[in-house]
Formats: sequence, structure tokens, C-alpha cells
Amino acid sequence: MVRTGMSLSPKLVAGLAVLVLFGCSYYFFFLFIPGMRPSLVARHLAGGYGYCNDFYPIWLASGELFHGRDPYSPELTPRIETALYGRALDRSTPGDAQVNMRAFAYPLYTILLFAPLAAFSFPTVQIIICVVLALLAALAVLWWLRALDPHFAFNGTAVAICLALASYPVLEGIYSGQPGLLAGALIAGTVLALTRQRYVLAGILLPCASIKPQLVLLVGLWLMVWVFADLSERKGTVLSALATSALLVAASTWMLPNWFSGWWRMLSEYRRVSPPPLAEFVLGRVAGDALSLFLIALAAWLCWKKRREPANSEGFVLCTVFVLGITALVLPSTIAVYDQFLLLPAALWLCIRPMRILRGSLPLRVLALMAIGALGWQWLTACGVAFASIVLPAIAHSPKLLLLPLRTAASVPFALVAPLCFEVVQEIRTNAVPSC
Repeated sequence: MVRTGMSLSPKLVAGLAVLVLFGCSYYFFFLFIPGMRPSLVARHLAGGYGYCNDFYPIWLASGELFHGRDPYSPELTPRIETALYGRALDRSTPGDAQVNMRAFAYPLYTILLFAPLAAFSFPTVQIIICVVLALLAALAVLWWLRALDPHFAFNGTAVAICLALASYPVLEGIYSGQPGLLAGALIAGTVLALTRQRYVLAGILLPCASIKPQLVLLVGLWLMVWVFADLSERKGTVLSALATSALLVAASTWMLPNWFSGWWRMLSEYRRVSPPPLAEFVLGRVAGDALSLFLIALAAWLCWKKRREPANSEGFVLCTVFVLGITALVLPSTIAVYDQFLLLPAALWLCIRPMRILRGSLPLRVLALMAIGALGWQWLTACGVAFASIVLPAIAHSPKLLLLPLRTAASVPFALVAPLCFEVVQEIRTNAVPSC
């Protein structure tokens, strides 16, 4: 994400970005995924679909619903597990109890968004989803850049798209067929629509992103606070959001009257067997909960102070980026690395404001460098492992080297949220000083 005014040639930077995309893709699909397969084989979990495994429950549930059967039926879970692992899991055994649950645990209207794919065989769906999710990830980058900086250079946009597609969360999301990439793109589209005062469009897109409720919860609350702060101007958003939500719920209820109770039951079961949020997983329950409460309180303060600012203002941008950043820490499961796609606007926010950071205080510059280092580690090491494996094929059989690019995966959300926290605290201090 380099501007044309910098010393490096834009074409050279773009070429390096393409090289990074190639290297990271090769590492992930041809080294990391095959390298993890022996572990799955040893645990008897490699007998089914590996690629697009997160989308398979949606595809199967679509067929069940269109044939008049309940997609939340407990009998569907063993069928999904057998298709993905080659056998049904036994949660009473320690090994199986640690395996991520595979069931249809989405709101029923998720099926409506992907209904056309139910007509295809799953191998065909795997190809379609791969292309669609990659395009959605690229569009999300484009939309965020247009929302954060409408005048951002074309070369910089191309570089940003390449680096985003080369990131571990996006590669993992594409491989698993994760609808969270769609939700992330819809959130980006919502924010871009708001910056361009297309309030009705924003209200239509945001409810569709709720196919992943945990991703849209905090940003949805913030945007509703923002809308109600100037309801006469922004009422189109809330009206269209209510209408879209009502339409989705009504269509779901018409197809399956008791869908909500079935979804809630499945969601509760899913949360029971899933790891805790990232903050709690890394820091422990007490410290993790304390950090989560602090971040949420900080976000609430900032959002309340900036609720009257227009969508194209720095205050609105900081609120939105910060809320999405802390969502990756306090809500999704630790195993959901693809949900770190929500950190995309935070990364872009840091990279398109280099002068603001360079002219900032020393702590901000240190935190920004740490964030860039955590991000850059995955690209540099993945490319290093990929190119080294061509010369030394034995690297492909070394688990320690294959896991090297992922060593910073858990630290990236903390590293990106830290400079944002510093900016928010600076806002508090600035507002706390009485004007003379």
C-alpha cells in the first residue's frame, strides 16, 4: 500500500505485491494444507471434504430445506461430520471433543443468500465459492479504501488487494468456504454507502451481513447510535434496515416456522464446544474479560462522542475501524482466524495515514511499527518458506517450518488494535482538556 509519491517505483511495488501473493498462496495451498494432512489422517479425520468444509453445512442444509426437511435437525450433524471427516464424531472422547463442530448453525436466511448454489453438485460449488470469495475479499479492500480515502492511488489499491488476498485470514477463509468473507464485504459496502450518503442501500446491506451475527453485532450497534443521532437526515438507513430484516425473518418463518428455536439451540451447542474469544484465550479469563470490558467501554465512549459527525469524517472512520478491530478480540472464537478479516480496515487505516503516524508521538510510532511487523511477518516468512521449499523440498515435511508464518496469527489483532487504542485515548485526553 504505497503511494506513487514514494521513492520506490509503483510498478516495482506492484510486482513485489504480486510475488508475495504467489508465494503466500503457494505456501498455504501446496505446503501448509498438505503438511497438516498427516495429523488429520492419524486422528482419522481426513476421509471427507477438506476444501470448502465451512460451506458444506450451508449447501447440505439448503438441499434439506428445499426438500421440506429441518436443516437444524440433530440428525443432520452426523451426516455433515461424515462428509467432512469420513466419520461421525464422538464428543465423549478427548480427541473428538477438540474438533470444531460442523453443523448448520447460521440463521435460516443464510440459505436464501446462497440458494442458487443448491442446484449444483458440491464439487462444482467448491469451485464457485473459491472464485466468489476471492472476488468479495478484493471488493472489500476496494470499498474500504474508497470509504477511508476516496483519493487513494490506483497502484496502492492494487497492492492492497494483493496483500489482503495473501493474508492468512483470507486464504483460510477461501479454503474453508467461509461466509464470513461475504459478511465482511457487506460491512465494507455498508460503510462506503454511508460515506456517500446512500442511506437506504446501507440499511439493506447491513442486515444481510448478520448471517454472521457475532461479526456485525458491535458495528451494527454503533451505526444505529450514529443514525439516531441525526434521524431526520439518516432515517433512510434505519427504515431500510428494519424492512430488510423483517423481510429476511418473514421469509425464513414462511419456509420453516420454528427456525429460530432450532437455530438458537444449534448456536448454543456450537458455542459450548468452541474455544473462548481471543482476549480470554491468550490472557486468561480474568485478564481477558477485563480487557474486553475496557475495549468495549472505550469504544462506547468514542462512539457516543462522535455520533453526530458525518460518515466521511475522521471521527466516524476511527469509530468504525476501532469497533471492528475490537470485535476480532472480544467476540469470535479463537479458531476462527478467518474472522480476523474484520481487521482489514484497521490495517488499511494505519497504512494510508503514514504521515499522521510519523508525526505522532513516540508511543504511537512504536505501536504502529509493531503492528506492521506482526502483519509483515506472515508475508515474509510464508514467501521465504515457499521459495526455500523449491530448493530444499525437505522443508515441506518440517512441521516447525510450516508453522513459522503463523506464529504471529494470535498477536495480529492485539497489534492492530493497540495503536487504535492509543488514538482513542488521545481523543479522550484532548476532549478532557478545557478550552481556553
